[in-house]
Amino acid sequence: MTDTQTPNGWPQPYRLPDAEPYWAALSEDRLTYQHCKDCAQAVWPAHSFCTHCGSRSLDWRQSSGYGTVWSHSTIMRGPTPVWAGIVPYTVGFIQMDEGYFLFSQIDADPEAIEIGQRVAVRFAQRGAQKLPLFVPA
Repeated sequence: MTDTQTPNGWPQPYRLPDAEPYWAALSEDRLTYQHCKDCAQAVWPAHSFCTHCGSRSLDWRQSSGYGTVWSHSTIMRGPTPVWAGIVPYTVGFIQMDEGYFLFSQIDADPEAIEIGQRVAVRFAQRGAQKLPLFVPA
């Protein structure tokens, strides 16, 4: 069972050990991802080995922070009181320029969000954790 505390009402993500460098970078307003030194592919989510070639030769790189909306959905009823306080909000998969997909909030008018739209990362404090969200680029 995972323990997700709720500081200020915001549910907190479960932080797997392999992803600790990701969480540390977010606290500094930096978006990072794993990269395989052997096959040169982005590895996401974080693992102890490359999901493409099996190598354990991984490093962390800083993302450009830019990507393209691959899919999205607008939420009209928040699952918790704090999320209900910001409806409607949109979430979706962002295909990052480095080749991996990141699921995140897209902070824009839901009517203005389109598949293929360019977006840029911004950071929002949600309880004790800073998280990435995306805005039109």
